[in-house]
Amino acid sequence: MNAPAAKARLNVNLDSDLKQETAQALDELGLDFTTAITVYFKQIVGKRRIPFEISAPRYYSIEEVAGHNWRDGLSGIDDEWE
Repeated sequence: MNAPAAKARLNVNLDSDLKQETAQALDELGLDFTTAITVYFKQIVGKRRIPFEISAPRYYSIEEVAGHNWRDGLSGIDDEWE
């Protein structure tokens, strides 16, 4: 029979509101923090990646959208602000 795996403690600092909201969501799922973190870490180890996409929104510059010469001809556009 295999010996049980040695346990290690992990201390994490996070926003207290986030901790409370997470505890509530995990409770609804029937999980505790230890089980949730264990599942998360097993996914990282097994897939060798974070098990969800992490991204930042891409904001485009006016030059990327309208081209580098976007100012050319602006003086010829009539507007009602004058």
